[in-house]
Amino acid sequence: MILLGPIAPATAHGKTPPAGSIVDVAVAASGGGTPDSNPHDYDLLVQAVVATGLAPVLSDTSRRFTVFAPNDRAFMRLVTDLTGAAPASEAAALATITTALSLDQISNVLLYHVVPDRSLGAVRVLISKSLTMANGGVVKPRLTTLRDENPDLRDPRLVIRGLNIKASNGVIHTIDRVLIPGSL
Repeated sequence: MILLGPIAPATAHGKTPPAGSIVDVAVAASGGGTPDSNPHDYDLLVQAVVATGLAPVLSDTSRRFTVFAPNDRAFMRLVTDLTGAAPASEAAALATITTALSLDQISNVLLYHVVPDRSLGAVRVLISKSLTMANGGVVKPRLTTLRDENPDLRDPRLVIRGLNIKASNGVIHTIDRVLIPGSL
C-alpha cells in the first residue's frame, strides 16, 4: 500500500493510535478506495485486495502483518512497464491489470507484499538481509530499495513519508513500485 506526501494518515508519524486493521487504514487513507486522480493513495491496492478475497485475511486482528503497500502511482508504473503505454486513469490501470492477470496471479502478487506474522518497523526492514513473503517468495532490502525476484523491472523503493503507518494488526510501509514475484 503506497502513500506519498501529505495524504499519509497521521499514524505514519505515530501521532494517533491505530485506526483499525491494515485494510481499514488503507481504505481510510484512500477516501474509501474508489479510483480517483490522487496517485499517492491506495485505491488500486484496495480494489485488488477486495477483488481477490484477501480483505478478511488482512483484517484479521489475531495476526500481525508487515505490508509493503504500492500506491496508485506504483500500479500506474506497472501498467506502463508492461504495456509501454501510460494508462489514462487509475480506472484504466485497474482494467488493464485485471484483464492481463487472473485473480490467482493478482493474489500471488499481493501476497508478495506481505510479511506474515511479523510487524516490522522501517528500521527492522532496512537492516534485514531478506524477508520471506506470504506467497513464499523472498524480498531483499538494500538501503531503501526492496529487491524483488523479477530482474527485468525496476525495484520498488520505500516512500519515506509513508513509513511505519500503524494498524491494529501490523504496519504499512508505502512503496513506489509493485513488487513482482519470480512466479509471475
